[in-house]
Amino acid sequence: MNKKPGIGISVGIIVVCAIVTVAMFTGCTAEETQSNADKLYSQAEEYYSKAYYNTAYDLYSQARDEYLEMGDEQKARQSLLEMFKMKWITLEFPYNESEAEELIMENFPNVSQDRREPWLAEGYLQTLTSDGEKLYFWAFVSNIRFLNLDLMHEYLKAQNKSSFLDLGKDVVFRDYNNSKSEQRYTNPINYSGKGILNIPRSQLPGTGILKLWIPVPIETESQVDVAIISVTPEEYLKNSPSIEDDIGIAYLEVPLDELEEDLNISVQFKFTRFERHFTFDYTNVEVYDTESNLYKQYTKSFKNIKITPQIREKAQDIVGDEENPFLAAKKIYEYIVGNVSYNRMPHVMLSTLSKPESFYVHENLRGDCAAQSMYFCALCRAEGIPARACGGLQLFPELGGDHFWAEFYLPDYGWVPVDVFIAESADWDLDAANGEREFWKEFYFGNLDAYRFVIQKDADLPLDPMPEEPIVFSTVRQFPAAVCNTSVNDIGMTVFSNWEFRVKPIDD
Repeated sequence: MNKKPGIGISVGIIVVCAIVTVAMFTGCTAEETQSNADKLYSQAEEYYSKAYYNTAYDLYSQARDEYLEMGDEQKARQSLLEMFKMKWITLEFPYNESEAEELIMENFPNVSQDRREPWLAEGYLQTLTSDGEKLYFWAFVSNIRFLNLDLMHEYLKAQNKSSFLDLGKDVVFRDYNNSKSEQRYTNPINYSGKGILNIPRSQLPGTGILKLWIPVPIETESQVDVAIISVTPEEYLKNSPSIEDDIGIAYLEVPLDELEEDLNISVQFKFTRFERHFTFDYTNVEVYDTESNLYKQYTKSFKNIKITPQIREKAQDIVGDEENPFLAAKKIYEYIVGNVSYNRMPHVMLSTLSKPESFYVHENLRGDCAAQSMYFCALCRAEGIPARACGGLQLFPELGGDHFWAEFYLPDYGWVPVDVFIAESADWDLDAANGEREFWKEFYFGNLDAYRFVIQKDADLPLDPMPEEPIVFSTVRQFPAAVCNTSVNDIGMTVFSNWEFRVKPIDD
């Protein structure tokens, strides 16, 4: 068959060109719209990686607006969640350097300039650099006092405040002049409690499901007869409170479409708490079953109880050639009590940036009850000693609040309690004799008062069911976790701000 030369080729070229032209124009338009939002999101990620958190927040916000305009709800939601993260990182650091200096002058007017000067130097106080500006932790004034015990003593005296040693000496010094109790569980205290969540309707979305993980007490060796008396409104309850598990949670779902008034949720409970005492024959400690689930779980490295090479090296340095796990754990305890200073901690920032609490303490030699407990556990685990950080409330009269302590495991003895924070608090007392301070510190290795309320047996336990969006404070469970995928506000912080525990001793 005869063809006119060049016609087939020309038609083919025209068709190809037409296809390419259509593709270019249609693709370009979509790409232009898409890439503008994606470009903003990528810029936000870049600024986030460089610690420009406020700039990143603004760019995520712009990206969200673009995605909403495009109708891409999923990417818009992801941008909003990243905005929340940027706020969480800077939330605990409200002061710039000049404001910090003013607060130091205001709170320590009688301290010389020479002594004050290092306080603002790099590394002394907890700071965060955001957008090129150094910001100071909200509790830095109290942390200065914790780092300078003479200033702490002056403050306690001026405020007429009691120390833990003052309030707990009737318990701890009961056996000061006698041998320690041979009974493991003694002197029970009965408690009743209530968790209360009250949120104005105006602070909640109009539609959607508010998912809540409400903390409740759990059964332990020394926390017994736990009873959840009520969860109200009962119709919100999806999973019954898990008092037999390692973490106490009542899981609720609130249908916001049906909520016409303020949200009022309460959990009422009671429990009995015993003092714990251990008398050890530490020359006769059995060998660990290294194949057991308990051993494998509690000698692992986790998100917060993280075993880094530096922590492993420090643990070996502390323990030396000691092979007895009881004596090795005691060396670790004494190292922390003697070398790590108590400081309040930026837990939200650390959690959001996935910075392990144990390594933070290792690097800075300071931390609060939770962080120091996790550091103790990391050092123990590095030496093959199972350990966990227990969380809940401490219920000392006048000094109640959120609290963590630690436990390490010994075959034939079980979980042995350790409270490095309460031990250290002996140094804050104004009038205690040295012998009393040392006895107090000795007591909190292997013994524990009954002023406790346990919610979780370890700091790295996951929630059930797992939240589908990030939560504030992924480590601690003293207040509810919350998610709501229809909320354009930070629902976790809303819940945090409107939650309280009320726990008190009751008569038999």
